[in-house]
Formats: sequence, C-alpha cells, structure tokens
Amino acid sequence: MLVLETNPEYWRVAGDLDVALRQVLIFVNAHLSLSKRNRVVLIAMHADGKCHYLYESGSGADGAADAETLDPIQRDVGKKALAALAALPAAASRADARVTAPLAAALSMAMCYANAHEAARAPPRVVCVQGSADHSGQYIPVMNCIFSAQRARVVVDACVLGDDCESAFLQQAAHITGGAYYKARSPHELTQRLLCVSSADASARRALLERNQRGVDFRASCFCHKKPLETGFVCSVCLSIYCAERGACQTCDAEFEE
Repeated sequence: MLVLETNPEYWRVAGDLDVALRQVLIFVNAHLSLSKRNRVVLIAMHADGKCHYLYESGSGADGAADAETLDPIQRDVGKKALAALAALPAAASRADARVTAPLAAALSMAMCYANAHEAARAPPRVVCVQGSADHSGQYIPVMNCIFSAQRARVVVDACVLGDDCESAFLQQAAHITGGAYYKARSPHELTQRLLCVSSADASARRALLERNQRGVDFRASCFCHKKPLETGFVCSVCLSIYCAERGACQTCDAEFEE
C-alpha cells in the first residue's frame, strides 16, 4: 500500500508535484514488474481531511496478476487520477496554520485493505510518502494504527520529503513495525529512494536498511492540548496523558486524589 501526500497546500510551497507523480509511478511500475504476485494500492492523503483510493492493480483468479496489470498505469490512469485529486480545492486554513496531511485516515484505510486481503497474499507493507508536518491532534488515532500494524505484522516504511522536515509519527511507525524511515531531499529522488529501500525483500532489507542516525522521537502528546511532552501526568486507569494535574480524567472520568 503506497500512501502519497497530494495536499495542494503543501505542493504549492514545495512545487514539483508533477515530478513527484512521475517518480512514484516509475516505482509502481518497477514494483509490479519484479513479480507477477506483486500488487500495489495507491492511497492519497489530501487537504480536504479525507483520503482516497486512487488505484489498485488487478489480479487473476489464481491469485497471480493478470497480463493487463501494468496497462492502467502505463496509460497514465494513475497519473491522471492523482493530478485530478491534487486540483481539488484545499481546505480553508489560516495563513499561519501549519500544513498537515490526514495520516491517521490514510493508515486506517491501508490497514483495512491489508486486513481484507490478508489471506490471499504475503504480509503486506505500507509505504508512506509525506512532506507536511505532523498534526498533534492525530496522535491517538495514529498510534492506534501503528499498534494495529504491529499486531498484524504489517511493516510501515516512511519516506519524508525535504531536508528540514521530520515526522515523529512516522519515526515511531517505522521503529515499532520494523520498517525503514528515510528521507528524499527532493521529489526527483523519490524513485531512487523508494527502489533502494522499500522494494527490497525481507532478507535484502537486513543488508540495505539504513539506520536512523537522528534517533526516534518517542515523545507522547497530551490528551488535553495535543502537544508533545517531555514529562506529563498519566491516568492510572486508562493511561491517558495530560500536561498538567487534573481533578478527573477526561477520557474515563476517573477521579484523582489530591
């Protein structure tokens, strides 16, 4: 499952959306060409707060990809779908608001697809290409998706666009599920980075997987203000986290003694 950011607010600043689309489609074609059993699903993270299935490679009755699997992508159906989606109006936002993507919704869709096709295929992998910043308000649903992926043995790879962008959510996703967290300095590098890391099988990844030299940001976000915390207060009943002392838990209504 390939999750791609199509947020026009992000690409309006970063530019090169067409380049990113071409690079991603080259990777998709290459992955499908490696084996007849390979399948690809494209999921777009858009600015309307929703995610969209854009493309799913076909399969034959015997579980192997049919002869026409590559044709839709080669005819640029995938590219046209992505371009049309990126042309949708962005959600209204303040000038000082941070540009974010609905990562939790995208991961949820990927996990639903993985669960629906679990019996037919080998354990799937999620590859998330994101350039915008994390949204602290998504902390709880994103972590739920990460732990669901860990339990289902779904590996989550993360490719973050840009030198100055980091994603604590995707760092934790890759670390917890045994995936790779890596960066592409520009959209022009997407094909190379995706092929070198995310297309490798389990045995090759042990030799090729680059270690994260920056470390993993394990900070949790408080449930009250959705801000990352170094230290906080934890509810002893439901493990909700707060940045300040409270009389009662807003999640489970447990009362705290003074």
